[in-house]
Amino acid sequence: MEISPVTTANTTTTPTDSAKPVAAASDFETFLTLLTTQLRNQDPLKPLESTEFVAQLASFSAVEQQVRTNDALGRIEAALGGSSATGLAAWIGMEVKTTQAVNFDGQPVTLVTDIARSADRAELVVRDRTGAAIQRLAVPTDSTSIAWAGVTDDGGPLPAGQYAISVESYRGEALLASKPVATYGRVTEARIDGAETTLVLADGSEVPASGVAALREPGAL
Repeated sequence: MEISPVTTANTTTTPTDSAKPVAAASDFETFLTLLTTQLRNQDPLKPLESTEFVAQLASFSAVEQQVRTNDALGRIEAALGGSSATGLAAWIGMEVKTTQAVNFDGQPVTLVTDIARSADRAELVVRDRTGAAIQRLAVPTDSTSIAWAGVTDDGGPLPAGQYAISVESYRGEALLASKPVATYGRVTEARIDGAETTLVLADGSEVPASGVAALREPGAL
């Protein structure tokens, strides 16, 4: 199947924040159109491999989720009043969900996982500051959160520090997706750094407001 290139006009329109959700939605619709066109025009004597089809569906789900996440973040920013003093105060004490590196201080950490629905197995992958995988743990495919103890295979504690943790979804031997886990942290400080709002969490880590995926009341489950 051949797809003709899209010709765009040479304009100098400056993008605005209000145009971002439209662009994301457009990408989503384009992906859906390409996928359905591919299925409609595939050779019946050489149907799409099941693993390839599952991978494309996983990509489709990721695009849809990104559109929804962008919309949610826009609503969060509007609710918190942007970068005004009142808006900054609204962050304090709230718990925010981020996918940045996990700060481990010797205590178990609750990790929020996003496992592909079609996966028949999943693995938690822990990487140190160098990016080397130091641990792989099997996790239930129906889990949405797990408590990571931060211990080695022989039961000893891992050194305190930051770890990049992701969950890999598999179907058979095929890797369907690899996504970073998320954690919740309580905001103790909010400040304006240029055009960005920076949040300081209770463990001392910092995260830009644009990196927040969800917001909840302290202690909410």
